[in-house]
Amino acid sequence: MSDLVGRVVGAASQGAVGAVVAANLSAVTEPVVNAMLVKRATLAEALKEVDAQRVAKYLKTTLATNFIKFPFFEVTNMLVGGVQLPPTLKGALTGTVFCTTTLPITNYRFRKSMDLPITVSNLYQAYLPTVLRDIIYGIARNKAMAFLVGLNPQRAGTNIGRFTNMFATVLAACVLSAPGNELRGYCLQPAERRQSFSDFFQPAKFVRSTSVGAVIMAISLGVGTLATPQVERLVARLKEYFAKNPIGILLVMLFALHQVLEGRRQKQMIKACGGSGNEDSADTKVQRLVLTFGSSECLS
Repeated sequence: MSDLVGRVVGAASQGAVGAVVAANLSAVTEPVVNAMLVKRATLAEALKEVDAQRVAKYLKTTLATNFIKFPFFEVTNMLVGGVQLPPTLKGALTGTVFCTTTLPITNYRFRKSMDLPITVSNLYQAYLPTVLRDIIYGIARNKAMAFLVGLNPQRAGTNIGRFTNMFATVLAACVLSAPGNELRGYCLQPAERRQSFSDFFQPAKFVRSTSVGAVIMAISLGVGTLATPQVERLVARLKEYFAKNPIGILLVMLFALHQVLEGRRQKQMIKACGGSGNEDSADTKVQRLVLTFGSSECLS
């Protein structure tokens, strides 16, 4: 059980680090990639739509969604890997679970990047091509990683080996699953700008929309995999420490509770300092704050 917890935390940390790297890269590149994928714009046309304000705004979306999707996939893939199934079925199961659970997040993020309206009805839009893409990705990733590790098991345990294997695995999986992504892009076209099948699917456009996204994913998870051993070692040390010092768990819980309560108190004070919109005098407001919070911190 303890080994499982360590592996789950390690997989989640790999996804979390990858999420941060990918979010920063995607905030700039994803609007460009989506414009090339769905609108079939050229690179120059897509770049014209990007500005610093839009990138900063979209970064909030990429960080929030990546912190859900990346760790979730890594943990799901790790858990399914322990099930007694053929590798192909493991990959298919991972892709199906991941897509079905996170497609609303994926479509929300897509529509935000394209400045399209978001409604409940379009959160599961293009489910079939997306689940096809994620199943192919899951299968390709499991098989590619097993193949690369088998080539040199000793090197796979080093930092350079982990990064190289993950980078090559994710790059291959993204390229192999790209037809599903192209079909998803075709289904997500706005009705007023919908292109015909023959106009949409062209080799040059396919390469253009696939290459950037694949490289971002490969770099992000390659960097993320470097954090896994360190996090697993940290978890092992913490478990050993808390086993010898049970009171430490209580102290951590009390500290966390204090932080939550303090955060709520600060929000209440900020709201109260902002005024309630009535015509009370300044002295009356100060008296109310002192009675409520026991201090006049908002005046400092």
